[in-house]
Amino acid sequence: MTLRDAAATAAGWAVFMLAVPALMIALAHLFPGGFLPGARPALVIGALCSGCGLFLALWANVALFRQGGGGAAVIGRIKLSSETKRLVTAGPYALCRNPMHLGLVLFYLGLSCAINSLCSLLVPALTLAWAYVFAICFDEPRLKRDFTEDYARYSAQIPRLFPALRKRKF
Repeated sequence: MTLRDAAATAAGWAVFMLAVPALMIALAHLFPGGFLPGARPALVIGALCSGCGLFLALWANVALFRQGGGGAAVIGRIKLSSETKRLVTAGPYALCRNPMHLGLVLFYLGLSCAINSLCSLLVPALTLAWAYVFAICFDEPRLKRDFTEDYARYSAQIPRLFPALRKRKF
């Protein structure tokens, strides 16, 4: 990992794990109104969901650098980090093609539960929509171009965002 890769990763984590949650907390204070009964169930559900999401996002990030030789901070022609040099299909990428996005959605959903804010549910919903658009418009065209046959086989067997319950082989 280069210094540029580390800086881009740190900046991304600062935005996604600090700034966005701060926005969610601000929304909860500006527009109060819960959706879960009781503080304890909300905290337990939120902690479990956020913990799983954080683990998945971190695991996916590590897999990109270790197995793919690049990072996640590439948006079309904007390359804040190195692009992956190999198609990553193991670890979290054996569950779904975009585990980092799924991890973010789960993290934000858990945070919405923990702070018990109906308004803050906009953030995981918008993150889910953004993840689909990002995957279709930026990730997939690049992967199809760079890893044509491997990506065709991989995408035919592994779902885009939500893991299937049946066991798959790639």
